[in-house]
Amino acid sequence: MNNDFSDTLYAGTSRIDITPSGNCKLGGFAGRNHECEGIHDHLYVTALALSRHGKKLIIIGIDILALNNEQMEMIWALADRKLNLRPDQLFINCSHTHAGPEIHPTFNCNTCPPGEVCDPDPEYIKELLESIILSADKALKNLQPADAFGEIGETFIGINRRAPDKQIYKEQATGYENFPNPDREVDRSCPVILFKNKKGKPLSLIFGAACHPTTMRYDNYLISAEYPGVARRILEKDLDGAPALFLQGMAGDVKPHQVAEGNSFRSGNFEDIEKVGEELATDVNTIIKKGLRPLDIKIETALKRVAIPFNNTWNIKTYEKFAEKDEVEYRRVWANYWLQKLRAGESLPESIDLTLSIVELSPELRFATVAGELLTDMGMKIKHQFKNGTTLVLGYTNGEIAYILDAKTIKEGGYEATEVVFFSHDKPAPFIPEIEEIILSGFKELEENIVNNYEK
Repeated sequence: MNNDFSDTLYAGTSRIDITPSGNCKLGGFAGRNHECEGIHDHLYVTALALSRHGKKLIIIGIDILALNNEQMEMIWALADRKLNLRPDQLFINCSHTHAGPEIHPTFNCNTCPPGEVCDPDPEYIKELLESIILSADKALKNLQPADAFGEIGETFIGINRRAPDKQIYKEQATGYENFPNPDREVDRSCPVILFKNKKGKPLSLIFGAACHPTTMRYDNYLISAEYPGVARRILEKDLDGAPALFLQGMAGDVKPHQVAEGNSFRSGNFEDIEKVGEELATDVNTIIKKGLRPLDIKIETALKRVAIPFNNTWNIKTYEKFAEKDEVEYRRVWANYWLQKLRAGESLPESIDLTLSIVELSPELRFATVAGELLTDMGMKIKHQFKNGTTLVLGYTNGEIAYILDAKTIKEGGYEATEVVFFSHDKPAPFIPEIEEIILSGFKELEENIVNNYEK
């Protein structure tokens, strides 16, 4: 049946195992110093294809840290060639588990020779990208008439982790580190969208939260989907074989409260992960039991990239200062990396591209997505810019370039604003405070594109 221009909603799903070998390098923590030690639970890519009124959308959730711009460009090219899909028709969200394989080039003096960039396993990357496209293809081939139901509730699994700290950053202006901060805002949104076939059987369940999957820290060396995998496993018991698909929100400064103890976070274990996943699954089931309302799915999408400039006040004198022998090793290594480039006559990057997108499932329900580790303050500014309907703001979608902050947070400094730069090979400086205006203007333009689509 040709359903391309049907008024009927069609939905199809697929799932593919993407678990790497048990001796890969794990990504997410710079403190790890050797390869992983085995597999605790498996990693998956889960896809949901939607089609109505001649418009198609593929929503994909992946149990990995994140994808970078280069990998997204490869995915877009494959999707165009094999599936005839545009970039804006792909909604690829990564859970941001820190217990998955390293999939980015790394600049880490614990696992790479000082000053060198280590590439991830090319065979695994090739298989991962092919699995993403294959999952989309299978979901499209599984399209069948469907109905959608949804509601937005709350979950309290996370606590803000950005707090002032004078002990770590002695005599520096960048006095913010990762410590429990119950007084700082967290996005509690817990979206639940259930798709059923015309016989009432579940086809797929979308659910989400804004919380880093870092219940365990760098001392864990086992592969795991972390708490999203636990929540998914529990929810799927009531889905009659249908897959649940997790979406990560604005989690850049949010960590599971399960491991918050006083003024610090402890390193959790798999029992803690079970508790976080169980709590999230309970929240989702509570929302479902209260009742989901029918959703009239009308797909509209828009996507663009904006250039985010680096702070050009950082220069050769800055790098020379950080290269001094009394600095910590990772700063010295980073500074010498850029000094070598400058002394070789190379020009340093002035900006990096950030992907923004809007996916509207109806005029009353949209996802606004950012290809970065979106902090709460910036995410909330994006959310409140949309005046009509419900807006769910997600990070880690269609790529991930860095922590994405508002102007105030950049001026505060600290780990997400400044310190994380010293672990990167593609950022010669922090971002400028004008990042906030650039992002909000980008979403305003995308929203206008969506409105124009409705008026055609």
